[in-house]
Amino acid sequence: MSAEALAEIIDLYDRDAARYQEWWAPVIAPAALHLLDLVAPAVTDRPAARVVDVGAGTGTLARAAVARWPDLLVTAVDPSRGMLAVGEGEAARTLRPADADRLEWRAGVAERLPLEDGAADAVVSSFAFQYLPSRIAALREAHRVLRPGGIVAVVTWLAADWPFAPWDLYEEVIRELRLERPAGGRSTTRPFRSPSAAAALVRRAGFRQAHGSQGAVEKEWTLDDYVATTFESEDRDFVATLDPPVRERLEARWRDRLAELEPSAFHYRDPIVYATGLRPAPIGQAT
Repeated sequence: MSAEALAEIIDLYDRDAARYQEWWAPVIAPAALHLLDLVAPAVTDRPAARVVDVGAGTGTLARAAVARWPDLLVTAVDPSRGMLAVGEGEAARTLRPADADRLEWRAGVAERLPLEDGAADAVVSSFAFQYLPSRIAALREAHRVLRPGGIVAVVTWLAADWPFAPWDLYEEVIRELRLERPAGGRSTTRPFRSPSAAAALVRRAGFRQAHGSQGAVEKEWTLDDYVATTFESEDRDFVATLDPPVRERLEARWRDRLAELEPSAFHYRDPIVYATGLRPAPIGQAT
């Protein structure tokens, strides 16, 4: 992904942070929160351990981490200041003040983290690596900021073509109405090819005990909620280009098609990859 494409994605998240928090963050939250289980060996029973959440977005992981471990410090890093602002607001709204005080928000990119060498006990990243221009650079940066014995844990999408009938019908209706997306269209992402490929990249960045495994993001949508999240969040930029009568025709025809589906067709499921690795200690040095 080019720097220009990444800048467009950051701008999108700056503008849509509140909608992301409302519609999409809850969908991926269960899969993202599993990262805390994966890094628990590096932070449990370690006084004032620090976790760095890379591509933290609105802070689902960061907030859960300070709530789970009472002495933990968390640094949430994201290039989108809009996402960080929403996350900080959510922290103030949902966390006890003492917990929110252990969470700091920093603007930055995965390839140049704003932390010193060896400052962290764990680095986590949920659904951000698919956007990075250089995943190996981001993993090497995670290696740099981790102490010996620290753990990196990443989750992102797996390259697979799993059909989802409600979205397929949406694209079908767009074609029938001869609607054209603006130049650039929807964001292009780079998912991992396989769990073994993800583990190999972690190993190449200097980690040991690298491991990759497959999981899934799942969501039971209703017809109304899926139309709302598509129009108000996922495809909002395209929908905003449509004149009101055209938008109404698109929605009406799509709703008619969706109404013909069985309820089971609204079960969304997409494959994901978890990848972990341990930063080794120099020979003779304890962790």
